Amino acid sequence: METLIQTTLGADGVLVATIDMPGRTMNVFSADLMDALDALMDRVGSDAAVRSVVLTSGKPSFLAGADLAMVRGFCDAADRLNTEQMFALCGRLGRQVLRLENSAKPWVAAVNGLALGGGLELAMACRVRVVADDPKIQLGLPEVRLGLLPGAGGTQRLPRLMGFEAAVDLLLGGRPVDPQTAVGTGLFERAVPAAQLLDQAKAVARSLHGTALAPAQKFKQLAQADVPAHTAETARAVALKHGVTAADFERYPAYSAIVDSVLLGARQPLAAATDIEMRQFLRLMFSPVAGNMVRTLFLNRQRAERELAPPEGLRIEKINGSALPPLWAAALAKAKLAVDADAALAPGSIALLDNTGARHVVAVRTLADAPGGDEPGGAFAVLTPSGAFGSVLEIAGADDQAAAALAALALRLRALPYRTRAPRSALLAQARANRDDADAQALVALSLSAGTPAVDTDFHDVAACVAGVAPAWSGGPFTQLWREQARLAPCFDAAQAAAWTRIEPALRAARA
Repeated sequence: METLIQTTLGADGVLVATIDMPGRTMNVFSADLMDALDALMDRVGSDAAVRSVVLTSGKPSFLAGADLAMVRGFCDAADRLNTEQMFALCGRLGRQVLRLENSAKPWVAAVNGLALGGGLELAMACRVRVVADDPKIQLGLPEVRLGLLPGAGGTQRLPRLMGFEAAVDLLLGGRPVDPQTAVGTGLFERAVPAAQLLDQAKAVARSLHGTALAPAQKFKQLAQADVPAHTAETARAVALKHGVTAADFERYPAYSAIVDSVLLGARQPLAAATDIEMRQFLRLMFSPVAGNMVRTLFLNRQRAERELAPPEGLRIEKINGSALPPLWAAALAKAKLAVDADAALAPGSIALLDNTGARHVVAVRTLADAPGGDEPGGAFAVLTPSGAFGSVLEIAGADDQAAAALAALALRLRALPYRTRAPRSALLAQARANRDDADAQALVALSLSAGTPAVDTDFHDVAACVAGVAPAWSGGPFTQLWREQARLAPCFDAAQAAAWTRIEPALRAARA
């Protein structure tokens, strides 16, 4: 059996526990890691030589959220288990962090890199949190961006550490903070130079030997006098105050579930508050919105990022351009990609020279061209603005070599490469429909598939949601089409009906 947590016990009684999952670039929560965490807590509780624990990571990051297998398992389970069964399954991590927090022997988190989702929740359960002082480190709870909420005490510990307003702002926005901000808000005790992180965390741990958990000392906002009493009207007002629109509050139940968790759990013992949070989490797990978003923006996006990536080692060596749209010029400049002017190129085009020596001339477009802009013959690329889920570089009309070069360019631009195997742009076609009308988006996608037999419906959904041309709550045009097929079928024209007959088996198989 693989060892996921390495331990070293010092003569001072400080056990350094280093999470380092073999074969992964990043630590993520899995059933195996939770088993390893249980075994570690058993040892800490029974070994008299252990007086405290410093929890850190053997990778450049600390710990991200759940892995793909776990998330997929939760989503599948929601289709077959009842509420109490789901409570037992999904609540395991919350129970673990409560056990860790209440340990008679103090735990100190030495966060050496990114800590998101369950990773930050684990750190918050520790008596004290110390972080490396690197502005690139991201600390946050991004679950709202997948239609969910932090389900291991995040909605309860965050406001007790930071205060109500600051915590709700982070929970509803899903934005990460850097170490200095985390210290300033009370989320972390201190930020120290990376080279000193472990030594300082061990010193903190030694200073806590023999002391019991004092909730009022750990949680500076334990009284939660700043948290209003819960009513539906209050919850809505809190969300709107923190930038959630009235339409989004109705469309995305995660917003109300997060605020309800904070308000209902306030001033409760953490065990009871964690149960309240889990009930709200399960409300979302049984919601089609969360299922749509998790499937498209997490599970299928992860697959898209792997399968649409450029060939390993392919790089763009030089770019020439002519009269580029401002979005393109800004994105290339931000990526520190110099563009040499070339009057021989048609306006609104670039020439890419890759490290194989191949040169690719490509027209460039943006979503601003959707209302009536031309779609040139040959290879062209559509760049979307960066939104809540990032940006997309759509590749159309390109041969395999040009598509690979554009995928390499997308990597530099931090955009998702999406190859449309057709001479026209799928995203421009979607952008011509009402972006908030999921039914209209579904019918456009069906029409596109009529002329493109090889369309990958999952990747199309990912690209449409990331680009912001389809509402994220729907999971994308083809997900909407699948869910609403009985209602939408009478609207199909002859070409759409034929396309539906062809793609329906693949849609069914993907969701089996």
